Amino acid sequence: MIKADDFLQLCKQHRVDLFSGTPCSYLKPLINAVIDSPDIQYLPATNEGDAVGMICGAYLTGRQGVVMFQNSGLGNAVNPLTSLSFPFRFPFIMIVTHRGQPGGPADEPQHELMGKVTEEMLDTLTIRWEHFPDDLDKLDGAFQRALDHMTETELPYAFVLRKGTIEPQDLKTRSPELPTGDRSFNYTETIGKPYNDRLTRTEALRSILKFKQPDDILVATTGKTGRELYTLADTPDQLYMVGSMGCASSFSLGAAICCPGKRWVVIDGDAAALMRLGNLASAGYFQPANFLHIILDNEINDSTGGQTTVSPNVSFSAVALACGYRQVFSADSEDDLDTILENLAVDSGPALIHFRIQKGSPDGLGRPKIKPFEVKTRLMNHLTTK
Repeated sequence: MIKADDFLQLCKQHRVDLFSGTPCSYLKPLINAVIDSPDIQYLPATNEGDAVGMICGAYLTGRQGVVMFQNSGLGNAVNPLTSLSFPFRFPFIMIVTHRGQPGGPADEPQHELMGKVTEEMLDTLTIRWEHFPDDLDKLDGAFQRALDHMTETELPYAFVLRKGTIEPQDLKTRSPELPTGDRSFNYTETIGKPYNDRLTRTEALRSILKFKQPDDILVATTGKTGRELYTLADTPDQLYMVGSMGCASSFSLGAAICCPGKRWVVIDGDAAALMRLGNLASAGYFQPANFLHIILDNEINDSTGGQTTVSPNVSFSAVALACGYRQVFSADSEDDLDTILENLAVDSGPALIHFRIQKGSPDGLGRPKIKPFEVKTRLMNHLTTK
């Protein structure tokens, strides 16, 4: 066995000071040590994929991170691992526990299959991995292999953590006391235009660009949103997600937490926001004042042929209010959107604008000619020079 602090000392020595993830009993000593460490920041995530999203977003700002979760949650992380980390080249250390390890200790039945395929899944995802060292003499070498791989490839490196690898450690930090008493929410939507009288996505994006502030960073969700934003104005302070549907908000949240000098404006879609709705709770929990979440809601999956979403029954603003957003708005007219954007202070977040639009895109809509990892590098250069 090793001590959790042995690993954390190496992390701090190499400026790996940001952790995110979800709990597992095998991870308990490490998570407890991370929470108790004054030199390491821990971002609890609502699911494993959003943990990957936050750590990738934080990397834009120069922060090196660790994602940790149980192998049963590896499936939740596959999408951002393959369509966010890989195409954009976001490196980080990943610690995956090995519940249901073949030949290992007895475990619950739900871990049997994932236990058999965990290592094979990492191989299939072309993620380099090794077992988390259980001997202090082997720790330095393993950590250095991870760093070398991430430097060389700009891709994650995984440690598979087996039971009993890390000595038990109790959590010393007390959870913050929650406010007592009743909470009451009262929200009235201001949406009433007929569907075909609403703005198009392109028209809404023009309004967003019109009121874009000098220190704003725009992150557009996957599909036609990013393509239309790129067509309207391609600038170094913008990033266009490809794939990783639903992760634009967690990605931007991680960046906003680690880069408070910029306002991070995530332009989301209704289907994408619904796919990872739990991240609204994370934004409300972390309370970044520089986080603006705009959901352009056309009530369909426009990029894939117009299939209906469930958003007509959803008030994203009411959900965001209940999750702890400081300001929420709903609108469906250009004048209302312009008024909200013009008067919204850059440090008044987390804020959410739910703006209902109609379907459709310009004829012959193109795609970004700049590769995802080039967009990432360009944005990182922008952040270091502005």
